Amino acid sequence: MITLTAPPTVNTVLGGVALVSYDKLVITPFVLDPVTGTVTGSVRMTSTANSAMQPLTGTLRIASGVLTVEISQVDFFRQIQLSVGQINSVNAIITNAQNALEAGLVSLGVVAGTQTTGI
Repeated sequence: MITLTAPPTVNTVLGGVALVSYDKLVITPFVLDPVTGTVTGSVRMTSTANSAMQPLTGTLRIASGVLTVEISQVDFFRQIQLSVGQINSVNAIITNAQNALEAGLVSLGVVAGTQTTGI
């Protein structure tokens, strides 16, 4: 969860002036794809000031070295070209997650075999 430094605000009443801040952002669920080297997921923004307000949802994608975040309900769209170091970090996170899950399946006895790095 991320607490936003300067959260966006939305009217609580159509045509009104009572604003509520959406200050919490959570990325869930998300998929780390070791075959394509992509990350896709949903972003969800909520208001801690008014829990009755509907969550705002959007998407997150990292593919071909580009990070894209879109939350259309607050008119937010951003694409960023990642550096080589950042791309390598994303790939390492994906690989480490895959290896940890596979090793866990083997160690729990759910899968019989030997886990090795790679796809």
